[in-house]
Amino acid sequence: MTFACGHLPFAGAVEAVLAEAGVTVDRSEWELHAGGSAHIVVNAGHLMSVRIAKNPTSGDNVRRRTQALSQLPDFDFAIPRPLTPVLQDGRYTAVGMAWIPGAPRAPGSADPRELRRVLEQLREADAQDAEPWLDRPGQHWGGHRRRHVLLDQVLPLLLPRNRDRALSDIDDLVALENVAPRLVHGDLMGSNMLWEGDHLVGVIDWDHACLSDPAYDVASLGLWFGWSSVRDATDPQSYERARLHARIFPLQAIAYALHHELDAAQVRQAVEKADAWYEMRAVAAA
Repeated sequence: MTFACGHLPFAGAVEAVLAEAGVTVDRSEWELHAGGSAHIVVNAGHLMSVRIAKNPTSGDNVRRRTQALSQLPDFDFAIPRPLTPVLQDGRYTAVGMAWIPGAPRAPGSADPRELRRVLEQLREADAQDAEPWLDRPGQHWGGHRRRHVLLDQVLPLLLPRNRDRALSDIDDLVALENVAPRLVHGDLMGSNMLWEGDHLVGVIDWDHACLSDPAYDVASLGLWFGWSSVRDATDPQSYERARLHARIFPLQAIAYALHHELDAAQVRQAVEKADAWYEMRAVAAA
């Protein structure tokens, strides 16, 4: 949405980034976008996107992830490359990123050739230079302890009748044979993919990029664009692995809320969604 941003507390940080880039954009042309629990994004006149961290921990992550974005290889779709150094303006950490045209697509089918294009380029990318600044797998919801987080903290929050179902899903995923880790976007939902018509032109929000199982991204695409689109966009092995990853996503949402110490209402909402998802699966299987 577009509105006057004159009274926003981080407006000074946006102005500082624009000045660093030598760009002048009237505040009436700023578009504010919620960027998740840790940051805010202001698109300034379709010239630059300014990312602002909400707290000091997020500021450290902005610095690290900005470095990762600068080191990722080129793709035939755009990604938000840094245009300025990371700046500190009072308590706000901010950086200017390349603005990418295009718009997200609502959930539903997509051309499998476009989905295959992004999956193949991610899988084949040489991310060696970016690796030191990438997330560790699952870092945003438990990291190397993520299985224990699911078992010890998430499962007890579910309705008792859903806990065995969730435990079975966790066990099935753990039993998967390891595959060679490749570059994974980590949040390849439709809201982070920009399109012009039926052509994918950009991928944004690389916060959770890591080296991991490529089927994780396939799972994200399946949940957004439908499994029929994804079946034709990848190989059978990745497709089956993705179906297992997708079964854990509702639990990951709870783990994320706990890991980031979101308020009780947000945690409860994540739990209710997970319970509803398991109830729906149980009805479908009956």
